[in-house]
Amino acid sequence: MTQVVISSHIPDVVDAYISTRAQRLALEKQAALLKEQEDILNSHIISHFRSNGMTALGGKVGMVKMKETDEPDVKDWLAIREYIRKYEAWELLHQRLGSNAVKERWAAGEEVPGVGHKPVFKLSVSGV
Repeated sequence: MTQVVISSHIPDVVDAYISTRAQRLALEKQAALLKEQEDILNSHIISHFRSNGMTALGGKVGMVKMKETDEPDVKDWLAIREYIRKYEAWELLHQRLGSNAVKERWAAGEEVPGVGHKPVFKLSVSGV
């Protein structure tokens, strides 16, 4: 884990936070652009492999191999919900709430049984 020297002068800590955040956001933007480029290249290679009956190819810096796997793709949500209820197969679902849906109910004055309110503190940043 990175060691961070934190000043005892809180305005300096605020400045360090804003500067660090700006650096992180710039890197995330750069990473997102690289990911977009990577996805385009990935799709192109897979398309080429599939249309030419290939599964592997090398270049000057390395080799790529294409593997095929089966991933779940729900075709009938009603049927899967009935199956989950009937066999109590809750492990088929992710255990998390739709946060926005709960907040919409709260805004309408409706509480959701089994759901509590937890305060979360966030900083917003504005320039000087």
